[in-house]
Amino acid sequence: MSLFRAGAPPLAVALIAGILYVSTLAPGVGAGDSGQLTLAARDLGIPHPPGYPLWTMLARLFVLVPIGDVPFRVNLLSAVLAAVSAGLFHVLATRLGLRALPALLATVCFAGSVTVWRSAVEAEVYSLGIAFFLGMTWLALEARSRRGRSARFDALTFFAAGMAPLVHQSLVLPAAFYAIWILDRDLSARRVARAACFGLAGLSVLLVVAVRSASGPGFSFGGMEPGLWGALDGLLRESYGTLRQGPLAFDRLIHQVGGLASGTAASVGIAAALVAVAGALLPGREGPGLRLVALASLTIPAALVLLIGFDPDSEHFAQVAPFLAPVIASMSLLAGAGIGALTRRVPTAARVPALGAVMTCVFATFLAHAGMCDRSGFRLADRYARDLLAALPAGATLVLDGDNETFVTAYATRLRGLRPDVVLIHRRGYVFGDAYGLAGAPRSRWTELATRIDLERLRSGRPVYYASPPADLVAAGAGFVQAGLVSRALSPAAARAWMAQRESEPDHAVPGWLPPAEWPTSSKLLPGRPSRYDYVTRKMAVSYSDAAARALWSAGRYEEALPWFQDAARIGYDFVEAHLNLATAAAAVGRSDLTLAQLLEARSLAPLDPEPAARLAVFLGSAGRHRDAALWFERAYRIAPDATVASDAARAWWRAGDDERARYWRGLTG
Repeated sequence: MSLFRAGAPPLAVALIAGILYVSTLAPGVGAGDSGQLTLAARDLGIPHPPGYPLWTMLARLFVLVPIGDVPFRVNLLSAVLAAVSAGLFHVLATRLGLRALPALLATVCFAGSVTVWRSAVEAEVYSLGIAFFLGMTWLALEARSRRGRSARFDALTFFAAGMAPLVHQSLVLPAAFYAIWILDRDLSARRVARAACFGLAGLSVLLVVAVRSASGPGFSFGGMEPGLWGALDGLLRESYGTLRQGPLAFDRLIHQVGGLASGTAASVGIAAALVAVAGALLPGREGPGLRLVALASLTIPAALVLLIGFDPDSEHFAQVAPFLAPVIASMSLLAGAGIGALTRRVPTAARVPALGAVMTCVFATFLAHAGMCDRSGFRLADRYARDLLAALPAGATLVLDGDNETFVTAYATRLRGLRPDVVLIHRRGYVFGDAYGLAGAPRSRWTELATRIDLERLRSGRPVYYASPPADLVAAGAGFVQAGLVSRALSPAAARAWMAQRESEPDHAVPGWLPPAEWPTSSKLLPGRPSRYDYVTRKMAVSYSDAAARALWSAGRYEEALPWFQDAARIGYDFVEAHLNLATAAAAVGRSDLTLAQLLEARSLAPLDPEPAARLAVFLGSAGRHRDAALWFERAYRIAPDATVASDAARAWWRAGDDERARYWRGLTG
C-alpha cells in the first residue's frame, strides 16, 4: 500500500497529462517529418538517420491499436510518451528533494511547456527522447547513490547510454556525462570494461536497422547502403555531410546563445523562467542534484554552439528547439526549487498570497500554451499534399526537395493512394530512390549530377514539375511556369521559345496560372495568431499566399500581388525571404515606408546575412541617401566579403562626396 501511495502522484500526473495531450492531438499527418515517420511506423521501415529503431518498433505496436486510422495511432504514441515523461518528471522532482507543491508546479511548467506539448500532438521522435532523458537521469542518480547495490543500476545506466544515440543523437553528450559521473565514483579498469560492454549492448539495437534495411522494407528514407555498414553510416550521419555548419566566431556565438536562451525561456513561460533563475541562485537541499541535471542538459546547447555552429536564424532555431527538451526539464526543476526557496524566504503573512500569485502565473501560462499547441483540428498537411498533386497532368513527374513537400507527398501517395500515376523523385536521392545515382558520389558533385540528369529529362518532352525550382537549373537556362503550388519545367530551348512568344504576342495570348477565387490565404489556413504555430507548419501554410503573390507579380498585377505578399509576411513573421519579397513588392507600387520597414525587419531577423543589408543599401541609394547606403554596403561586406559589394560601397561613397573612402573601397574590389 505504501508503494502504491508513493507511485500515485506521478501516475495521476501522467494520466491527467495524457488526457490533455490526447484532447489536443492532431487527427492526421503533420508538417515536417510526420509523414515519413508515419510511413516508417506502418511498414516497420527506416526513417532518416540514425533510423530510430526503438521509436519505430514502439510506433509499429501503436499502428496495431484499433483506434482511428494509422496517422492518428502514430500521433497517439507521441501523446502517451509525453504523458510518461510528465510522470517521470514528477518522480525525478521528488527524488531531487522538491516538496509536494513545488514539485507539482515544476511538473506543470514542464508538461505545459511549448516544446514538450508540441512534441506530444503529432508523429515525432522527440517525445521518446524526452522520456528517455528523464529515465536515464533517474537511473544515473540511483546508480551513484546505491553504494553497495549499484551494479544493476550501473548496468541499466550504461545500457541506456549506449542506446541514447539511437533514440536521438542529441542525447549522446548527456549520456556520456552521466556515464563519466558514475564511473568517477569508483574508477577501475573492471568497471570501465563493464560499462563498455553494457554500452555496446545498448548500441546493438542498431542491428534492427541493419536487418530491416537488408530485407527491403516498404519504406526507407534511403541515402545509405543496406546492412550493418549502412546502419553505421546512418548513425554517424556520413551521408548528411559534415557536422560543422558554420565558423566559430564571437558574433555568431552571441546570437546563438541568446537565441537558445530566449527560446527555452519562451517555451516554459516568463514566470517559470524568472523563478528558475531564483532556483539557480537560491539553492536548497535540492542543489547538488539540480546542478547535476542542469550540467547534463547544458551539454546539448554547448554542442550545438561549439561543435555544430548552426546558423543563428529563425529556421535553424526552430530545427534545434526540440533538442532542448532536457534543458526545459532542468529549467522546470529549477523553477520548482525557486518556488520553494522564495516561499521559505517571504514573511509568513505574505507566503500564501505570494504562492497564490506564482500558481496563477504558472497555470495561466499553461492555459496559454494549450491554445498554442492544440492541433485537434489540424488538416493542413493533408490539404497541402492534395494541392501539390492536383495540378499535375496524368503521367507527370514531380521533383521534390524540401522536407514538407517530400514527406507529405510520400504519405499521400503511399498511404492515402493519391495519384499513383505520378512519378515522384527526390533531388537528393531520398525516399523515392536514387534517381540521380548519388550513392557513392561525393556531395560536392551532387548538384552537378542532378543538373545534368534534370536537363536530359526536360529535353525528353515529358511533363516535369518542381515544387521548388532549383537555382542550378535556372542558371542553366531552364524555365519554370507556375501551376499552383508547383511549376512546370521547360528545357532551355523550350524556355527561350516560350519567352519569345510572350514578347511577341499580347499578354493574354500566353496565359499563366492565376489564383482562383477560392484560393485560400495563408491566414485562413492558420487562424488566430501566427505565433500559435511552429515554424515548419507556418512554412507549409505560407506556400499558398506566396504562390498567389508570385503568380500575380509575374502577370504584372503588382497592386493585386501586394496583399498576398503581406499575408505571407504576416504568417511568416520570422521568414527573412517573406519580408524581402514584401519589400520588393512595396517598392514596385511606391510604398517606400513599407519597403523600409520590411527591409529593417529582415535585417533584424538575419543580422549575419549580407542580403538584407545589401538590399537596404540599394533602397537608400535609390532614395538619394548615398552616405547611408555606403554604410550599409560596408556592413554587408563585413558579414561576407565580396568584390561586388565593395564596388557598390565605393560607388556610394563617391556619390556621397567622400573620395578618400571611395578609393579605399575601390581597392578592395581586387
